[in-house]
Amino acid sequence: MSTNAGTELPVCPPGYAIRDRLPGDDAQLVTVENAACLLFADHGYPELAEDGFPDVVSFREMIGDGAVFVAAGANDAPVGYAVAIRLGDWSHLRELSVHPNHGRQGLGRALVRAVIAAAQNTGAAGVSLSTFRDIPFNRPFYETLGFREMPLADAPLALAEAFRREVPDGIDPAKRVLMILPLLPPGKP
Repeated sequence: MSTNAGTELPVCPPGYAIRDRLPGDDAQLVTVENAACLLFADHGYPELAEDGFPDVVSFREMIGDGAVFVAAGANDAPVGYAVAIRLGDWSHLRELSVHPNHGRQGLGRALVRAVIAAAQNTGAAGVSLSTFRDIPFNRPFYETLGFREMPLADAPLALAEAFRREVPDGIDPAKRVLMILPLLPPGKP
């Protein structure tokens, strides 16, 4: 998947910007992910609080050839990121994390909108993701952006397989949900 070059990026809160990932960002993005994981302990998933990345190598393996959008704060330092990969006709939001010190300011929303804009520019059928059903910063958050649940039985094979891969070890798949945001082809009202 291509990067967000050439797309109109969403408006961020004052003092922040969305930009492409630079290789030098990766160590800070690991820190962002690991800090964000700690929030799961407060929502009934203490085992996920320790489920971040052990190093930059594992972070780079996760992003693969995906497009990485970075929320940068003061001095252009990364404070959040989103990773999108192509799955068939869909752009799949593989990961979204914002450092808790910068949370609840609209950065997650801006990152998701950057993924949506890039998906529109590449002609994707829509954006998909898998997430927790009942954690406030998961399914309810994505619903505010227009995503809706897609029953696994109705999902294209690539999305169903991604859902199954993304269920964390030891977690009941029923606590997770596959969500989609269909996109209209360019030029369609």
